[in-house]
Amino acid sequence: MFERYTEKARRVVFFARYEASQFGSPYIETEHLLLGLLREDKALTNHLLRSHASVESIRRQIESHTAVRQQIPTSVDLPLSDECRRVLAYAAEEAESLGQQHIGTRHLLLGLLREEHCFAAAILHERRLRLTTVREEVARMGEAGAQESRPTALPTATVTITSTPAGAEIEVDDVFLGHTPAELTLTLGDRTVSITKQGYKPWQRKLQVLPRSKQTISAELEQLSV
Repeated sequence: MFERYTEKARRVVFFARYEASQFGSPYIETEHLLLGLLREDKALTNHLLRSHASVESIRRQIESHTAVRQQIPTSVDLPLSDECRRVLAYAAEEAESLGQQHIGTRHLLLGLLREEHCFAAAILHERRLRLTTVREEVARMGEAGAQESRPTALPTATVTITSTPAGAEIEVDDVFLGHTPAELTLTLGDRTVSITKQGYKPWQRKLQVLPRSKQTISAELEQLSV
């Protein structure tokens, strides 16, 4: 489904799934997609919303609007709501209308605005973002938008991460990537690996991902005292 998505756009959907799980939502809703967009493409959202304060106010508005439910484990693959599915379809149409093969974060934003009766669109409308003006702004971005739409293949290596006990959450550079044990494909360079499990002290290490290597990290988690 996401073959045409840029890496940044895929991360928006990934973050949207994470946000939905934290709110205890059984579906990924448009407001979760908006939160994922705010988290992943700060340059775009700060440019259009004009201020960091406006960006921060969106999360507070979503939190105040959302009923408190029990968090859903991040291992659960939450489905997209019907509104979210339409947003993704609109995003694909926006990319095609601009003559761009790949779907980027700008197209996702336009998709949210096109689903005009959804909660995310209402939030954006309150901040004076309109489909026609944002579409014009995206077109003016021109080459910058086209560059974001071309996924680049970065060099990677395989890293195996385990923990005792198993089933702990793995974050690399503050991005949730699954549960232990896991074999991950990470881009080369310095990374921060965090492993957490309820009832245990957080574990964190710096890792230099090296080319043409298979590295292993094993975390011995220390149980919290009662």
